[in-house]
Amino acid sequence: MNVLAVGCHPDDLEINAGGTLAKCAKRGDKVTMCVLGNGSAGHKVLSMEEIAAVRLEEAKKSAAIIGAEYINLGVDDMFLRQNYDLLVKRVSDVIRKVQPDFIITHGPDEYMVDHSITNTIVFDASMAATVYHYPTDHPEYPVFTKFTPIFYMEHKGICCPPAEILVDITDTIDTKVEMYLQHKSQIEWLAVHDNADLAESIRAHGRSLGLKCGTGYVEGFTFCKHTGHIPLKRYLPE
Repeated sequence: MNVLAVGCHPDDLEINAGGTLAKCAKRGDKVTMCVLGNGSAGHKVLSMEEIAAVRLEEAKKSAAIIGAEYINLGVDDMFLRQNYDLLVKRVSDVIRKVQPDFIITHGPDEYMVDHSITNTIVFDASMAATVYHYPTDHPEYPVFTKFTPIFYMEHKGICCPPAEILVDITDTIDTKVEMYLQHKSQIEWLAVHDNADLAESIRAHGRSLGLKCGTGYVEGFTFCKHTGHIPLKRYLPE
């Protein structure tokens, strides 16, 4: 299958769905990791331009671990809402390029506006990609001819709705952490800004869900309930 994962910041997909994306790659899916924000706000010392360049290279290294294609849409952090229409068009083009069987992205109620806006951008783009006369920067990409299931990542740092779909990532938890560890500049930033060690909390949250399910490590998802997007079969790995 073709899998499109759309995140807000360069490390969000790894934190919330890295184990699942690694399992998708292991079963032979073509995985594309698309990120809207360039990470330009994620440092105290480096300039916006400098940290965006650093984070681009870190994200590419992370995606390469599972053989995923990486796309960054280049909008400055904290300015996704101001670039809403532009990002809908860009994500629509990515959908047309990838022709995904399903999409993974953020849920509608997250801890910051950039994450929540990413959710609605993806939903609007999934419709726009099917509209023949919707503007595009890539007329060579075929119009997307179907709606597709959209799965929302459970975020470990907020009170999410109970997960509806669980993925056992016991065999890919080390890969998930390895992917996250490529984001060295963000690890440094979070240690200063939030006094946080996400590599530790990634394992702790996955283990907490795993204990509830009688296994090692787990990632949880909900799904879009709008007409045309409800999954009729199991798309995510077991």
